[in-house]
Amino acid sequence: MDLLGNLNSFFSQMTQRQLDPSVSTAEIGDLIEFVYPWSGLSLWGAYIGEGCVVHFGVGDENMAQRTCRSFLQQLVPKSNGDRVLRNTRICTQRITEIKVPPGTRIRVNNNKHKLVPSPQETMTNRCETFLNQEFKYDLVNFNSEHFATFVRYGSAVCNQIAFKTKNDVDTTQTLQMIMQQRMETI
Repeated sequence: MDLLGNLNSFFSQMTQRQLDPSVSTAEIGDLIEFVYPWSGLSLWGAYIGEGCVVHFGVGDENMAQRTCRSFLQQLVPKSNGDRVLRNTRICTQRITEIKVPPGTRIRVNNNKHKLVPSPQETMTNRCETFLNQEFKYDLVNFNSEHFATFVRYGSAVCNQIAFKTKNDVDTTQTLQMIMQQRMETI
């Protein structure tokens, strides 16, 4: 293939989302990772069936909002960016309808956290408990990977922030406390 053909192929791949074949065989509770090109960060969701995931944030924010929120968090550590940006809602969306940058790879990724998955009934209960709830999105302490891993494993874990402990005990305890409070009101 000539240079022009190679460039056309490259740009074609970078302007479209890249859906891994593993997504078509996803099972309830599988972790779906939306790997953003160039940023080194990913959006995470838990598969809930029929081509949908439950996820926390970012997918309903555009790239400028995400970048601004992250920048504000870095610039002013006590700020979470919510004076400029709104809280983020736990929601369900079809995988193909989530707003992602061009070139995003979408795949099932259950191997990154090395934890034992919870029973499907427990995962479904966690999804239902948090669905439509609003939280402050925090890239370091409570992001989409924290939420998705909590749904799947019962532990809020984030491997994409290099300087942060992998198993975030505070986030896990907070989510468990919210689950307990909601169970007591039922």
